[in-house]
Amino acid sequence: MKKNIILIGCGNIGSRHLQALAKIPFDIEVDIVEPNKEAQKLAESRLAEIQNVKGDHNYFWHESIDQITKPGDVSIIATTSVGRVDVIDKLLRSGCKRFLVEKVVCQSKEEYDHLLSNIRKNNAKGWVNTNLRYFKTYQQIHEFFEHDKIIQLSVIASNISALGTNALHYMDLFSWLVNDYMIKLNGDFLLNELYPNKRGPHLVEFGGTLIGSVKTGSAIVMTFIPDTNLPTVVNIAGMNKHVVFDETNEKVFNLANGKLETLSYKYEHASSLTTEIVQDILEKDNCMLSSLDDSYYLHCELFRVFNAHIKKITNTEPKLCPIT
Repeated sequence: MKKNIILIGCGNIGSRHLQALAKIPFDIEVDIVEPNKEAQKLAESRLAEIQNVKGDHNYFWHESIDQITKPGDVSIIATTSVGRVDVIDKLLRSGCKRFLVEKVVCQSKEEYDHLLSNIRKNNAKGWVNTNLRYFKTYQQIHEFFEHDKIIQLSVIASNISALGTNALHYMDLFSWLVNDYMIKLNGDFLLNELYPNKRGPHLVEFGGTLIGSVKTGSAIVMTFIPDTNLPTVVNIAGMNKHVVFDETNEKVFNLANGKLETLSYKYEHASSLTTEIVQDILEKDNCMLSSLDDSYYLHCELFRVFNAHIKKITNTEPKLCPIT
């Protein structure tokens, strides 16, 4: 029997998920909800790029969730964070039980509390698509630092549209390395400006620095500097170990023991990673990603520091954290 996948949202990120689904090597049916005709056209063109498909795949396009007639074995939620909890609620009511959710999951602690409550009531499971854990090189680094009691991780990048969007990726990577999700964040070093978000007029982005730490003394520093052309560089240091990732130029340097060693590294994309993630969920009822429960505190800390920063700049108290 064919497995059924539901894909909600098929814009830029969703169309990459669709490409990944096309690479699944067994028979599937995919229900795709995307009311925007331009987005659908883009997704269809990207789907046509995938060659040598091994499974018998069927694709069904819909303008709303109400047009889907059966629950999915896995539902991928690739909309913006705005209203995403309502989408998952509707799918839960229709019998869906397994979810792959884009980050950030939602826009407030209250929304996240509601989501977790409904997930538990329906005996469902969900994972957050902070997919650095599926990068082969980061898996090697996880083993490399496995026995280090204190780890320092820093990120420096130039893209001002990325701190609100991508901080969670690096926080999750850090949590995975130190085996601790209770990161306490400090937003005192964010730049005193709110930047536009390309995904919508009611969404914002941040520049500057976020600092986080856990009780063991391990720390993370994330810096996004506006108006520069810096590559994205990730430094990870432990006991007599130091690895530098130049993600932009796909280079890795191991600086351990005073020696410089160049390692292989390839930046991996959702159009391939989601293939493995969905297969894991279908075959193992689990995957390497953080569960919705695991990622809860990371989200709440981001909401806290970003909302405090917005209040400091605008003198207003946001009800929702306008990031996606």
